[in-house]
Order: sequence, then C-alpha cells, then structure tokens
Amino acid sequence: MNLIYARACAVVGVLICVCACVSAQTLERGDNEFGFWGGFSPKATTMFEGLSEAEAEDRKFFLAAFRYGRTLAANDTLALQWTVDAVPVAVATGTIVSRTFVGGVQTFQRETAYGAGLTPIGLQLDFANGSKVHPFAHINGGFLYFNKSMPIEDSGQFQFVGEAGGGVRIFTSDKRAVSIGVRFHHISNGDRHGANRGLNNFVIYAGFSVFK
Repeated sequence: MNLIYARACAVVGVLICVCACVSAQTLERGDNEFGFWGGFSPKATTMFEGLSEAEAEDRKFFLAAFRYGRTLAANDTLALQWTVDAVPVAVATGTIVSRTFVGGVQTFQRETAYGAGLTPIGLQLDFANGSKVHPFAHINGGFLYFNKSMPIEDSGQFQFVGEAGGGVRIFTSDKRAVSIGVRFHHISNGDRHGANRGLNNFVIYAGFSVFK
C-alpha cells in the first residue's frame, strides 16, 4: 500500500516538472469542464468501521467516470465548481455472497460485483486559481447499483455513495488539464435493506479534462 502511494506522489512530481513551462490558468465563473477519470483501491479499510476485518479481506475496487463540471464562483485565488460524475463501470472484487460456519469457523464465498451509477452532487474547491497547478479538495454524493448484493450477502444491490478527497489539477495547456488525487469512497445502503455494512476504500485516481 505504501509503495503504491509513493508511486502516486512520484507521478505528481513528474507531471509538475513536465508542465513547468505551461502558462498559468485561471478558472472563471461559467466555465464548463468535460472529462473522465479512473481510480483503483488495492484493499478495503476498516478504520471507519463498516465491514469487519475478516469481511474486508481480499477486496479490490475499481471505478471509472465521465465528468461534467461548472464553475460557480471564482476569484484570483479560489474557484468553486459543481460537478457531476456518470459512472459506467464499478468493479468490486471479494464481494461476499454467502457465509458458512463449520466447527465455529466462519468461511465466505466471494465473487466479483459489477455496477454503475451517478454522482450528481459534487463540490470541488480549487486553490491557487491563476497558477498552472491547482491543489483541490472535493466532496461528492450519489449512488451505485450492482448486479448482486453489496458489500455482503443481505445488503442489497442499491448503494448510496459518499466521497471526500483531494489532489492536484495540472494544466498542460490553456484549456486542458490532468488531475491526480486520493478520495475516500464510502458505500452503504442507508438502512434500506438488510445489514447496513459500509464498504470503505481509499481510491487513487487520475483523469483528464477539457475546459470550454
């Protein structure tokens, strides 16, 4: 895990160096962003409760999304965006579909779950507006629908999504930028069906955007 994050930081450093000669970019109110991004988590985390240690084992999570964003407000230092992410694919390995107890030992049957969804509620705050490198923070909310119960056997196929994270957006030209960051990704059923056991992941992601 630490090696993966170290490599992500190295990629950020390389991108900053490559883009050092690019002119500064200022987001303005009314600007539209069109982009895509993909992210991966090598394991689930239990630091915010949700799944037990045993249930969280052997899980990986991948998702990809198309992004639309609109700048709501901006000045010389900050820019606030409303964002929408359409998620055509989400893949969750290690999904528990059944469990058995033999001699007091619990065993799980695990499969891969596939889903899609929408994250229509998103806010992103860019710092250092006017420079070529914009650090940012964001929060997002939406839903995912899977082809089987997620993350355990009686949690249901429909899951609410909550996200929070940050990263850097690096402009490679006047109207194009690459982004890299880490987001805390949470899914749970909101007590709508069976056990409400959240699946929590730290997702490393990267994306590309065009502004108009």
